[in-house]
Amino acid sequence: MKVSLLRIFILPFVVLVLGAGPALAQEEGAIKYRKAVMKAVGGHMGAMAGIVKGKVKGSQKEMEALSHAMRELASITPLIFPEGSDFGETRALEVIWQKPKEFKKVLDAFLAEATKLAEISHSGDKQAFGAQFKAMGKNACGACHKNFREKKKK
Repeated sequence: MKVSLLRIFILPFVVLVLGAGPALAQEEGAIKYRKAVMKAVGGHMGAMAGIVKGKVKGSQKEMEALSHAMRELASITPLIFPEGSDFGETRALEVIWQKPKEFKKVLDAFLAEATKLAEISHSGDKQAFGAQFKAMGKNACGACHKNFREKKKK
């Protein structure tokens, strides 16, 4: 009797859990990857903010490198929110997957604003760079954080 109960109830459960293991690991990997990319975005934003606010000198070469890196990060951002990565330790709100068209608009704005920033960086005009940096922060970063990211718990 004990063996048949094992086969009927426990064995299928173990097979299900073990079979789901690789899928769960892949989904958890997607969240870790997304966090790493977004941390890079935040790092680049912080570095550029230092230049814009005059806390560091920041050469034209640095503005170009940082803004081009941001443009590249913006280009992969749509790929870091795959279906099935809406669980676990993440501040990404479910609305991302519930309203993909609205989320895509914000991602498109991020890429457009980052592209403009990269183009402006070639001029060496720190005022224009600062204005575009602020526009990107408002129209892309701020729009995403307001509607698609859980607020940080204090």
